[in-house]
Amino acid sequence: MKAAALVACILLVSTAACGSTDSTGTTPPPAPSDAITLAAGASAIASNAQQLLIAGGSGGEYLLVVTDTAPTATGTSSYTVTASGTAAPGTVSAPAATRVPSTDQLSNARSFTGPTLDISYGARLNERYRSRFKRLLSAARQTRFNNRRVIQRTNAAMAGVPQVGDIVQYNVDQDPCDTVVLHPTQIVAVGNVAIIAVDTLDPPGGFATADYQRFAANFDTLVYPLDVANFGTPTDIDQNGHIVILFTRAVNELTPKNSDFFVGGFFFSRDLFPKVASPTLPACPGSNIAEMFYMLSPDPTGAINGNVRTRGFVDTLTTATLGHEFQHLINASRRVYVNNADDFEVVWLNEGLSHVAEELLFYRESGLAPRQNLTSATIRANNTARLAFNQDQSSNAGRYREYLKAPAKNSPIRDDDSLATRGATWDFLRYATDRKMRGGGADAPVWQALVNSATTGVPNLRAVYGSDLGGMFRDWSVSHYTDDVTPSVSVDFSQPSWNWHDIFPALSGGSSYPLAVSPLPTSGASGSIVPGASAFYRFAVPANGVGAITVSGGTTGAGLPIGTIVRLR
Repeated sequence: MKAAALVACILLVSTAACGSTDSTGTTPPPAPSDAITLAAGASAIASNAQQLLIAGGSGGEYLLVVTDTAPTATGTSSYTVTASGTAAPGTVSAPAATRVPSTDQLSNARSFTGPTLDISYGARLNERYRSRFKRLLSAARQTRFNNRRVIQRTNAAMAGVPQVGDIVQYNVDQDPCDTVVLHPTQIVAVGNVAIIAVDTLDPPGGFATADYQRFAANFDTLVYPLDVANFGTPTDIDQNGHIVILFTRAVNELTPKNSDFFVGGFFFSRDLFPKVASPTLPACPGSNIAEMFYMLSPDPTGAINGNVRTRGFVDTLTTATLGHEFQHLINASRRVYVNNADDFEVVWLNEGLSHVAEELLFYRESGLAPRQNLTSATIRANNTARLAFNQDQSSNAGRYREYLKAPAKNSPIRDDDSLATRGATWDFLRYATDRKMRGGGADAPVWQALVNSATTGVPNLRAVYGSDLGGMFRDWSVSHYTDDVTPSVSVDFSQPSWNWHDIFPALSGGSSYPLAVSPLPTSGASGSIVPGASAFYRFAVPANGVGAITVSGGTTGAGLPIGTIVRLR
């Protein structure tokens, strides 16, 4: 009988020793045969409204992440978590991280005093006229390939490469095609690929010639080669081999007086289209027919709407803005003239890729690289890396923080262009690329595949990262909690490029890791999440007990919530 009892105990997978007694002196009953025992860092899935039993063993604490894996940009689904045999966790919070005091402060772009950069202006502008631009795609291709010189001949702004001192007229109005507001601009610097033009109507006190020459050199040697290597070569519709960077008061005028935001610059798809129609082909008369950007100008006295913009302030924004907007130019120009796409990339993915461009600038300027699990100490190790983080990467940190503060309401594929969505999309792209390149290799082919595509949004992601996008959303969601703080966790639940649990407390205004985590009531919980989003709970299973968790809800197979349970300790 004793031998038979020993065999039965082993088969029941109970963590309590056979024949052992509890504090009352009695032998606890074995766990049910279908109860699972998780070691620290191990995980299990609770889905399809099926009850998951967890053997308490000597007692443990667990994380439950409820994820809506539906790959859609809209909608909301409800979920219910039924629990029994569970208890409150010892500490209900995101994993703790110790802040390292330092005078070498890392900035958090979402906690700067003063106005906040309106990074969404260009996206809203181009999205407003998406349908009109789509109708011009076929005509633009025919015009360009039927007569490659037509575009150059009809470009009233420029023919060929200008010389320093030349005056060139550009349309600075934000109407797509019908309204033309020409400003005379002076060419102040010409590089190998950069043309710096300055609006002659800008307020006094702008940059010195040496500053503009530095911007041209930065674009030539840093921004242009970096973005081209990672996203592809832009078109050259004006056949001059250059990109126009226009500093113009028209950007300053977009910010009303006493605003708590400001526009720093933008790319406008309008300028990719021919301006002269034919009997059979429509056109865009307002186009500048040039690969170009519109940039904020210094305004030290606040002559425009009373908004003071010092040279130093604008200087710190310029390089990162150029890197961000250049991805948009590459993406749009290749979709129009190279990839023969029937639409432009959706906003959330297009913006996420431009935020990747900002991160790539950080790596290049700091001398660091992806998959080095960067910490605050690494970034502070030298002034070059710290300044590169503050100028190029801190905004990504700020937007990612906004996502972590409300992970059930935000998602990397959400069609709302919020700061939280941008932060989530950027971090998901970094996670997914790190996961794809786990065996080694450079990231550039991944970014190029996303840009050089005729599909958009979720189908584009699936073509590059694989068909199980929902499973990747689930694993990425878990990584927000477990990365760098949960021993022995699956590599799929890690983020190998950044140690955010260490970095966030070191940011200006930071105190703790911002992920929203709730205790799981012993009676269970309910709520709602958007597709690609997750809700986070912690709970305990007492020693020798059995916890039961059931996750249910949703209305379709694709939208059924999935619960991922990870043993923390």
